[in-house]
Amino acid sequence: MDNYIVDDVFIGRQPILNQKSEIVAYEILYRNSDIFNHCDSDMDNFDTTAKVLSIALNNIGVAKLLNNKKGLINVNEDLLNHSIIKNIPKEKFYLEILETTKITNMLLDKIDELKNEGYSFLLDDFSFSKENFEKYKQLFPRIKYIKVDLQENSMEQMELIIKQLSKFDIKFLAEKVETYENFEKLKNMGYEFFQGYYFARPTILSTRKIDPSKIEIINILGMIYNNNDLRIIIKRFEQYPIISINLLKFLNSAYFSFKRDIRSIKQSITLLGIDKLKNWLILLLYINDGNNLDSNPLFVLIKNRSDFMLKILSYTKYYNEKNSEIVYLAGLLSKIDIVLDTPLENALNDLHIDKIIQKAILKKEGIAGNLLYLAEANEANNFEQMEKFLEKLGLQMRHLTNANLKSYLLNI
Repeated sequence: MDNYIVDDVFIGRQPILNQKSEIVAYEILYRNSDIFNHCDSDMDNFDTTAKVLSIALNNIGVAKLLNNKKGLINVNEDLLNHSIIKNIPKEKFYLEILETTKITNMLLDKIDELKNEGYSFLLDDFSFSKENFEKYKQLFPRIKYIKVDLQENSMEQMELIIKQLSKFDIKFLAEKVETYENFEKLKNMGYEFFQGYYFARPTILSTRKIDPSKIEIINILGMIYNNNDLRIIIKRFEQYPIISINLLKFLNSAYFSFKRDIRSIKQSITLLGIDKLKNWLILLLYINDGNNLDSNPLFVLIKNRSDFMLKILSYTKYYNEKNSEIVYLAGLLSKIDIVLDTPLENALNDLHIDKIIQKAILKKEGIAGNLLYLAEANEANNFEQMEKFLEKLGLQMRHLTNANLKSYLLNI
């Protein structure tokens, strides 16, 4: 299995609690190992947040990451002005403005724009000083929460901060709270939320990462920006199974609500929309490490299998656009359990795959199931099963030979 999967990815998750010591949110931080404080020192805030976003949306999933709580994610002026900011689900995350962010009129206008779209803001690591009150005076009316660092402020200053800002509609979060005594004092001052080792040590979540190569993503982006026909873009997606799988994972990261299950890549792209698709592809570039998985045996197998199944379908009386889409996706997802390192039925349910496709993969039912059975027999050189299913489909061995040759040529 390790030959098929690139590596593990990690996210740090620090609980935030209310006055009753109940978890109400998590601060989400990028980590490049299972050691909590291990993060590349040469990565800037833009890169780290982009990686957090990509891991959260494409790999771990928002539902698993937040467990029905809110998330806090760090942003600075570069990220706020970039299109990938729109990938952050505003219903799930608060945008945490870093203390290093330059407060400019352009930034304030951007915050106003995002607030009007439904985003909420939080100021990170505020400390008591005349300079800070002046620096952030235009920001205070625009934010919902302020995090105040107990290690950077005395208890007297912690209280003065609340008194000075009481005229604003702001709630206060005390961070680095490490004793019961401090917790009680801060509650009495008016702090409503808390973060620190007294409550809970941070945890690391990890999952498997599936990386498409950057050139594949750039190729698709180029096609989209050149206003190519949607049908051509869909065809390009079908050439890159890794990206298609990542797209399905993104759509099922608790970002969208489905009225019906997914049965094609076309449906997935239509559901997402071109603008969000562009932003998602840009985001995907930030977690990519430049690995080219075209030589990966699992993905070569998946691509050959899907193309073989489509070619065999074209020789049958069942050939039409709807069946083509179902057959392609059945082939693409037939080994998704290995990719996601989870039981096949669970993986298909998690991706909200249409029941027709699930039955094709799990029970070999329907035309897609028969073609999948034939493809597996073909790969195993099981001539007895090949002949059985060719006869069932009204085909001959020459059809199988042609399909093998043409699916091979498509993938060299």
